[in-house]
Amino acid sequence: MMYTLQLAVIFMVGKLNEAFSQAVKSDFVLLKAPYTFPGNASLCETAEWRKSFPIVFIAKYQNPIFRIEEGFREEFTWKENHLLLNSAKYTDRGRYEFVCNGVEKSLKLDVLYAINKHAAEMDNITLDCHADNANDVTWLHNNERVLQYKKDGSINPGKGYEGRVSLEKNCFKTGDISLTITGVRKTDAGIYRCFVDDGTTKGDPHTYDLSHVNEKRSSPGNQTDSNFNEALSLIIYKCLTIVFVIITCILMLVIVIPKLNCQSTSPTATYHVPMSNGVLLSPSQSMVNHPVQESDTTENKPSNTTPF
Repeated sequence: MMYTLQLAVIFMVGKLNEAFSQAVKSDFVLLKAPYTFPGNASLCETAEWRKSFPIVFIAKYQNPIFRIEEGFREEFTWKENHLLLNSAKYTDRGRYEFVCNGVEKSLKLDVLYAINKHAAEMDNITLDCHADNANDVTWLHNNERVLQYKKDGSINPGKGYEGRVSLEKNCFKTGDISLTITGVRKTDAGIYRCFVDDGTTKGDPHTYDLSHVNEKRSSPGNQTDSNFNEALSLIIYKCLTIVFVIITCILMLVIVIPKLNCQSTSPTATYHVPMSNGVLLSPSQSMVNHPVQESDTTENKPSNTTPF
């Protein structure tokens, strides 16, 4: 009877813990990153934010006045009716409570250190993780499931990851629960977390930040064609340059140089100085017309000349 009662108490405590854990929302923030708490004070006449355990008051709101408690003013700020954590530290982990008009909502905040990863579209990437004696593995992308794999062999991929995610076949024996994603897409960018045992235990390392996915890389064939086209363009450019230089030289030889020679050489007149009986004549004398004596070709005609 006593043993049965103990079992009943354990069962009830388990159920209460399960109900409590479901009622408390869980969220995370990366180390040194800002975080905005979900409570919106614009819907409240009075509101307050506090952290437990132990309970400490962080900020209070009495419409329309908002006040951050002393000791928290450097760490927290007020932005658009929300409480903002400026830069998360490991000590900011824990349970937070937001009370609006007397209604309480709880939040369990975790502060994580993320390993940065980079990838290009259509790449395959592996996110390493390890856990001993695990019964199941769960990978999350932001807060959405990527893959859940159980020891009994059941596989439950997340929406959009069907056929693109996998684990090692012997992952539960080796403890290697690394996630491989094939054909990476731009929408795959974000925070990835590794859990075991129904999300109650973190894998090691636990968090990855795939900050962005680059544009698709050119395939080897396309890269070869691109290199060939670049080389061909360079050859054509060089040939055209050589032809241009040759044409320019020909034009210089045919057009420009003869013109320069004509401009540098002035025309000069050539005069033939006449002579008479070996005596140079002056220009005025050379211009006088001298009659030309015709010779008589007739033999019988008497000559009028007198011999010397």
